[in-house]
Amino acid sequence: MSFFSEYENLIQGITEDIDAGIITANDHLKVVRKRKTKSNDYRPISDYYYMNNHPKVKYEEMRVCDVLQELVLRNMMR
Repeated sequence: MSFFSEYENLIQGITEDIDAGIITANDHLKVVRKRKTKSNDYRPISDYYYMNNHPKVKYEEMRVCDVLQELVLRNMMR
């Protein structure tokens, strides 16, 4: 499965969380990334967690709106 199809699922999940009032665009998420792709240095987003969750893998904190922007822009590049 390409990360593009995964991105559609992540976009839908984050959008549903915003619509449900679970998070806002200015909240922060813990973002987990995959290894760099072979074609460039981009590390695709593989998952996200709410700030009160503690993933057992390396993550970075990002604002929800920035995560959505990256997902949408990268998804449009396919």
